[in-house]
Amino acid sequence: MKISVVGGGNAGCFTALQFGWHSDYEVELIYNPKIKPERVGQATLLDPPELLWAATGFNWYHNPIHATMKSGILYEGWGKVNDEVFHAFPADKMAMHYCPWEMQKHVLQSGHFKVIETDVEDINNVDADYVFDCRGKPKDFTDYEDLKNPINACILAKPNWDVSKNPWSRHVATPDGWTFVIPTKSSSPSYDYCVGYCYNSDITSKGDAEKTFIDMFDVQIKKHLGFKNYVAKYPVIDNRIVLNGNRLFFLEPLESSATQTYIEWTRYILDCILHKEDPFKNGSGFVRNYIKETQNFVLWHYHYGSKYNTPFWNYARTLCFEDENFDKFLKYSKENSFDDIIPVSYGGCAPNILYGQWNPFSFKVWYDGMIRAHS
Repeated sequence: MKISVVGGGNAGCFTALQFGWHSDYEVELIYNPKIKPERVGQATLLDPPELLWAATGFNWYHNPIHATMKSGILYEGWGKVNDEVFHAFPADKMAMHYCPWEMQKHVLQSGHFKVIETDVEDINNVDADYVFDCRGKPKDFTDYEDLKNPINACILAKPNWDVSKNPWSRHVATPDGWTFVIPTKSSSPSYDYCVGYCYNSDITSKGDAEKTFIDMFDVQIKKHLGFKNYVAKYPVIDNRIVLNGNRLFFLEPLESSATQTYIEWTRYILDCILHKEDPFKNGSGFVRNYIKETQNFVLWHYHYGSKYNTPFWNYARTLCFEDENFDKFLKYSKENSFDDIIPVSYGGCAPNILYGQWNPFSFKVWYDGMIRAHS
């Protein structure tokens, strides 16, 4: 069995590492070294640091990727009830923020797969049983559909203060959307891009967004980005080529869902192959539903508004969705106390079930934070 991964960014590296560590298959990663990885620092959920620790020897002392600890996400100014809501991970777990440039180098040197430096013009010509296309955002969006989200632009900046001290991401509501502050060491190549002002360019002009950004945060503007939120209509092509990374989907960074999605999709394909099941019989439905659930959970965060009554927040609150499974998770979290929704793996009685990437405890944290004043 031969697995080829095309593309050396976040998705390509984690896809190749997942197959290289968890299987005995022949695995190769093909990438063009002239195409540099994204410089914006990445935030994760819990699985990426677990895989890096097991497969590459990464730890918080020997830390070649300038990673910082992420114990959760601190939401500031969201909703109308509390100034802050902290969405925490279990205290015995830690996610991370890392520099993609250094992560790429670290993973490519892991020795768990073959690395080939070349450019792939036609993915169909790659000689392998399965090919993962992780070459980044598509040029043509004909075979893609929009994901529902109020954010479509971001201003990236370098902070003029030390952002590395807090072991959590900050997601700060603003009049035009929200701003991420990623704890990043000043020596990291990602430091120049670790604060990002996310907004809707159809509502707020670039100039107005930049002015408010500078007024609210002590930063040096470095870069403006515009983007689409989208998902592939056909995540699998010809029962051989699997889309992953930004070739599969893109969704704004609230809740830091991207890398976890890449790993979950890779894990699904790998598990099917290992169990001699057809990975594509239900694969496209699985990953598209997973991404739609991610879309819904992220969108739900905007429904309670923020401390700002502005055109952006008025618009964001109108973006609705219908999903019976979401409604069941929310109902369960409303009807049970925090003690009752601790998962059984931690000695509680709640089943280990997920909606996308989130368990009932995550639903409870956000719902409670939006409706009940905290002392």
